[in-house]
Amino acid sequence: MPEREAREGRPDPVELDIMRTFGWGVIALEETMYQRHLQLSAKASLMTREEFKSHLLDMESKGYLASTSLHGKRAFRRLLVNGDSAVSIHPRVPLDEMRLVLGSLKAKQDEREIGSPPATKKRRSRITSEVISESQMISEQIVDELEEHMLEDSGIKRKAAVHRHIENMLRALGESNTALFTYVKSEIPSALGCIGKILHTQGPDFLMLSLRLAEPQVRRYSS
Repeated sequence: MPEREAREGRPDPVELDIMRTFGWGVIALEETMYQRHLQLSAKASLMTREEFKSHLLDMESKGYLASTSLHGKRAFRRLLVNGDSAVSIHPRVPLDEMRLVLGSLKAKQDEREIGSPPATKKRRSRITSEVISESQMISEQIVDELEEHMLEDSGIKRKAAVHRHIENMLRALGESNTALFTYVKSEIPSALGCIGKILHTQGPDFLMLSLRLAEPQVRRYSS
């Protein structure tokens, strides 16, 4: 019994990897979590759907997450917060976030292809120079958009303010898309179109990754 209590208080390595499939959010579809998990490591790529579902049920019984519904589909809510475990349950490096993006893309592609003819377009199933280049390009677009807002607002490109906005957008997007839109509409309304377009066309995971890549570009100006 003491061993089980200790384990319930601290997720094992596999459970930590599964927790990281939430990214910076708190709710995720089961299929999205599975496809993200396959991308996280070579060991994770060997896990079957049945094994993954078994882990989810076990983690739910331990109070690490709770089953719910999102858009009429099975999903889970993360109950652990960063700090409950000895190590971070968030993505550890930008590479992890790229892997989460690819997992999300795979889940969406599978959903679209159900009942449809085989797609002719090549899937993005690996972290390629194309994925990195695209995310970097979007991160630069976000910085340019925020600097333009600074010019319109005060006539000065205040890098420290840009950095603060990026940090706040990361925090808001981690809560929900609605929280992000509320922040942008209130604090940087001129960037609403740009951020909304990225969110709509690329999805929240890609936007989160792009914001993560944009943050170091202006971090040195925040002091």
